[in-house]
Amino acid sequence: MKVKAQVFRGADKPFELTEFPLPTIEPNGLLVKVEMASVCGTDLHIWRGKRQAPVPIILGHEAIGSIETKGEQIRTDTAGEPIENGDRITWSYIKPCGDCYYCKILKDPAGCTNRFVYGLWASCDAPPHLNGAFSEYIYLRPGTFFFKVPSNLPGNVVAPANCALVTMINSTEKANITLNDTVVVQGCGPLGLYGIALAKERGASKVIALDVADRRLEFAKMFGADVTINVKNMSEEETVNGLRELTQGRGADIGLEASGVPEVIPIGLKLLRDGGRYVTVGPIFQGASAQIDVYNLIFRRISLIGTARNEAKHLRDALVFLSRTEHKYPYDKVVGSFHHLDDIVDGFKSIDSREVMRAAIIFDN
Repeated sequence: MKVKAQVFRGADKPFELTEFPLPTIEPNGLLVKVEMASVCGTDLHIWRGKRQAPVPIILGHEAIGSIETKGEQIRTDTAGEPIENGDRITWSYIKPCGDCYYCKILKDPAGCTNRFVYGLWASCDAPPHLNGAFSEYIYLRPGTFFFKVPSNLPGNVVAPANCALVTMINSTEKANITLNDTVVVQGCGPLGLYGIALAKERGASKVIALDVADRRLEFAKMFGADVTINVKNMSEEETVNGLRELTQGRGADIGLEASGVPEVIPIGLKLLRDGGRYVTVGPIFQGASAQIDVYNLIFRRISLIGTARNEAKHLRDALVFLSRTEHKYPYDKVVGSFHHLDDIVDGFKSIDSREVMRAAIIFDN
C-alpha cells in the first residue's frame, strides 16, 4: 500500500503529490489515518519563505485522525484513556526527547533542545517519511503525546485548536488573567478569537478586541469581546487614548498580541496600565522585529512575555475546554474553506488572501 502526501520543496517550488510506503509500526508507535488538517499561519510563513523548514517536508501540524494501527504496547492515550484501532485522536506536534537539561532538570519540555516537530521541522527524506499531516496517513513516533477526541467534537473544531487554541491556553496562563481583569487583544484571527474566549472564561470583566477588518471584529463579538475597535485608520495616539477612556484612564491589565504583526507590539505596550502584563505570540517568523521604548517598559514596570512550544497538558485542556464550551462559541466558523489534498495550494491561497481564517485539507480515505 502506498500513501499519498503533498511534499513541500521550497518557497519558490510547487507542492509535489508524492507516494510513500507505509512505515513499520514500532511497539509504541501509531499509524494514524488523517481525517482533517488545517493550514496554520506558520504553514503560510513557510510557504511564503518567511520561515525556514528542512526540505523536502510534509507540512501540516494542526490535525485530527483515527488510529489505523497501534503498536502492541500501546493501551491508553497520554491521559490514561483506553484506546483501540479506529478511535479518533489528536496529537501534540512537538515530541520532547525526555533526556535533555530542559526535560529532566527543569521539567520544561517546551524548552527541549532535541525536540521532534511534526509538520514543521521534520524532513520526509528518510523513513518513516510520514511526519506531517498533509498526508493520507501520519506516523506518530514513540513518546508522542496524543489524546482521544470526545465524540461530540467535529473535525473542523478540533483541527485548528491543536495549535491555535493550545497556544492561547499557554499564553493566557502566562498572562495570569484573573477575575475582573481588563484584557486587550490585538488581532482577531484564530489566535485572537481563542484568546478572547479564554479571557472571558478565566474571569476577565472586559475584553477589548482590536483589528483592521470589520469582518474579524464581528467574529470577535461572537467569541465574547465586550468592545471592538477597528484601528485601521487610527493613529497611535488615538488608539492609546481610546483604550484609556475605556479603562478609567489606567490602561488594560493584560495585553495579548495575536496579530502576527511585530509593529503592533510597541503600541500594545502603551495600552497597558502601570504594572501590566503583555504576551506576544503572533510574529513567529525570522526577521520579525519591533522597536521598543525600554525606558517606558522599565519605568512603567511592564512584563513582556513571549510564548511558544506548547505542552501536552495544553492540548488536553483544549479538548476539555472545547467540550465544555462548544455551544457557547462558534468554533466551527474558524475554518472557512475545505480542500482536497490535490487542491492544497487553493487552501494556502485562501488564507494568504485573508478570505478565510483557516482552510482545511480533508481526506476521503
